Amino acid sequence: MRKCLSLAARFGLAAACLTYALWGIDFHRLGQALAGFPVWAMLLYAVTVLASALAPGLRLRFLVGDRISSVAGVRACLLGLGVNNVLPARLGEMAKAAYLCREAGLSLGQSLEAVFWERFFDLSALLALGVAVAAMLGQGVLLYPLLAIVGGGWAFLALLRLRPAAAHACLRLVPGERLKLFAGEMLTLFEGRLRAGFLLRLAAWTALCWTGFILTFAVGLTSIGGRPADPTMILTVFAVVTLGFALPAAPGGMGVYEASAVLALGWFGVDRDQAFALGLTLHMLQYIPVTLAGMWVLAASGLSLADLRRRAETPGL
Repeated sequence: MRKCLSLAARFGLAAACLTYALWGIDFHRLGQALAGFPVWAMLLYAVTVLASALAPGLRLRFLVGDRISSVAGVRACLLGLGVNNVLPARLGEMAKAAYLCREAGLSLGQSLEAVFWERFFDLSALLALGVAVAAMLGQGVLLYPLLAIVGGGWAFLALLRLRPAAAHACLRLVPGERLKLFAGEMLTLFEGRLRAGFLLRLAAWTALCWTGFILTFAVGLTSIGGRPADPTMILTVFAVVTLGFALPAAPGGMGVYEASAVLALGWFGVDRDQAFALGLTLHMLQYIPVTLAGMWVLAASGLSLADLRRRAETPGL
């Protein structure tokens, strides 16, 4: 019942966002806008999207202590993104962890720890970018939930570093002995990483990843949409669609991405028809190549979707 309600809420959010994005759209003009996008620019953007997985793959290799190759790191990232595009509940993170278990010989706890640092620093980077954009636009309300999540995470990590006994005492709140043991293993792994050198190097890798993401988005916005290379517009639209993409909505951010693009591009005078056409095109040119690449990695790895669901439901195994 709980899963059904969660799924209904996710797809309800996606439907509401899609309704907002399509409200008042002239479908004749929308078709003209879609037909007017250059094919060469769309191909360039699709290739750039796949290439942008290189830096995250290298970062993942750093996180597992160079126990996988750079190619395997890229494949793990594409696998995670591809599975997230087709399944709810962020099962792509579990897929990535399971892949690392096979490729690097890590325990599930060690693999999930690497995925945690990857995702947590991505959220921190998104928050930093959001703060910068909010300062430019004078709007920061949407950042409060993200600030609570990221700030709470950093506060707990500080507690773990300064008062490890107090942090481990929180394990009493974890239900089930097996899950409690697993959570204890994760806390021990986190504690071992809380050193300035590791955090600074991970921050540098994350900055490189996000520079690549922003440049990739800039390629799509300027070459496909013909928008000017205005840093304020690029950063703002990128931040808003990425914040929307981070919401727990339908797999692949369907509907949410388009609504975010319509909202943000509207701030820069782009009419709804053009904004929806551009948002939909950019979304599909991310979704399709990455999903195909991720499913190819999944098939080649020998993992199955059923196994990923089982691991997600019983992480202590």
